Amino acid sequence: MILVALAFLFPKTRAFSLSAIGVAIVAIVVIVVVAKRGEPVALVATAPAVEQKPVDFERFHIENLDKADPEAKNRIRVAEIRFDQMRAVAGVERGSIGTIVARLYNDSATYTLTDYGYYLLVQDCIKAVCTTVFDQHGLAAASVPPNQARDVEIAIRAGSTRDLPPIKILGTVKILLTTVATRGASIN
Repeated sequence: MILVALAFLFPKTRAFSLSAIGVAIVAIVVIVVVAKRGEPVALVATAPAVEQKPVDFERFHIENLDKADPEAKNRIRVAEIRFDQMRAVAGVERGSIGTIVARLYNDSATYTLTDYGYYLLVQDCIKAVCTTVFDQHGLAAASVPPNQARDVEIAIRAGSTRDLPPIKILGTVKILLTTVATRGASIN
């Protein structure tokens, strides 16, 4: 812009100013061409998107606890933890199950239960025939002192997809809930 203004304002330097404008334009074109050579060529067909696996924050939390206190998972035996008084709580849709409520017992005499792993099996029983309609593995935190119990709530979830229909019970619900892992802390 300055060179154009100088070319019109001062006729004596007009030839020099127009030459400088031409050199500047050529320099800009060369810089753009060199910069474009370094970029990868865009393909017309793009690669399909890779589906990302969701992060399992429960597993991540447990792994961090294992690093901090490796002996915690061996303090309470699985046989010392039990569930009782299990019942299904209705879901949003009629006849569906939203959560399972149970009483969690810690029969350990010396350690407080801090985390537990469970296996939940939900069956729909019509007459004498029970059919499994849902099963779920999970990890949960709980603070249950020795020889005490706490009520826990386990949400029925359908993996990582939200599009699946809710679990519906046509007959009578039968709940099987077992402990598969424990983590205990010393009482201080």
